[in-house]
Amino acid sequence: MLCWGKNAYGQLGSGNRDATPRTVQVNGLPDARQLITGRDFSCALRANGAVVCWGNNEDGQLGNGQGAKISARSMRPVAVMGLRGVQAISGGDWHACALDQQGAVHCWGNGENGQIGSDESRAFARPRRIDQLGPVRQIASGANHVCALQRDGRVKCWGRNTEGQLGDGKPGSRIKPVFVAGISQATALWSGHTFTCAAIGERAIQCWGDNAEGQLGLRGKPKSNVPVAMTGLKDVVEIVGGAKHACARLRSGRVQCWGDNAAGQVLGRPSGQVTRPSPVRGVADALALAAGGQHTCAALRSGGVKCWGDAASGQLGQHRLARTSRQEFDPEVAKVRNHWTRRQGNGAGALEVSRSAEHVNGAIKPQLKSLMRSSG
Repeated sequence: MLCWGKNAYGQLGSGNRDATPRTVQVNGLPDARQLITGRDFSCALRANGAVVCWGNNEDGQLGNGQGAKISARSMRPVAVMGLRGVQAISGGDWHACALDQQGAVHCWGNGENGQIGSDESRAFARPRRIDQLGPVRQIASGANHVCALQRDGRVKCWGRNTEGQLGDGKPGSRIKPVFVAGISQATALWSGHTFTCAAIGERAIQCWGDNAEGQLGLRGKPKSNVPVAMTGLKDVVEIVGGAKHACARLRSGRVQCWGDNAAGQVLGRPSGQVTRPSPVRGVADALALAAGGQHTCAALRSGGVKCWGDAASGQLGQHRLARTSRQEFDPEVAKVRNHWTRRQGNGAGALEVSRSAEHVNGAIKPQLKSLMRSSG
């Protein structure tokens, strides 16, 4: 598993805290099946169903029971306590969640907005099972909220709700999961920073939450606390959300993005707000996507990774760190160098980008599995 970008808390897992635009190997992790990144930490699901995390642990986000205190961190992967048989993980700013094979959800880390399902503490150093959920098939974490797609096709969310990201039409954050209004036949789920989208059946996409930069594809409406239809998308395989933008991977391998484009994270070159899904020039064979705070990356079928948007911490994989907080990078130019080829794994790529910060995790997997966030 390879990482690059910001590394102030050791979130690259390389054993040091040096930011780097070049890829570094995560120590002691040869069998990652899924990757997630938070603002300043990373986690991986291992082949045996265990979960390991590394980076900042001041909010308990590493889940090893040693966090939730000042200066807690690990620059190498540590095991999350008490988890076995995990099939998927998701991550927010300072929390993470795991879905086990029985369909139960367990979360840990920062819980001050209710995202850990309890108000007993501000931070939870070990996983806590989320109550009032039916059997779950998929989870997706936003910055400070979590949504779960139940096996019956309904969606429940909990945590912060300042932008309507829980989707139940009511104000106020929640400790306990609430049903998203009007959704009963969802087939997939994805979250951005403060918004969430669900696939309904085979064709329709509905989204809810923050729309300040057009993340929901609406004009003149800052948010929606109930699902609204996302237009202009067909044959969607995957959606990823950053802080205030989103991108969709189509069955053809092409990519369409929309929302905030101040750093070029939507179109590859900075511009104003983009409220309709628009094609990303130079990306035609994507097999996995990931969106960061103000950058986006795509793993390619032909081998390689293309990234575009904010480059301040080396998160685009350019040869040197950018001197300014924002730098223009065309997807054709900002290509992660030196590592990402079919020869490494003879298989599909997996990407996970920190939505709120500036680091990237990447791995080569033997079989293609869509990254349905997890949030992530």
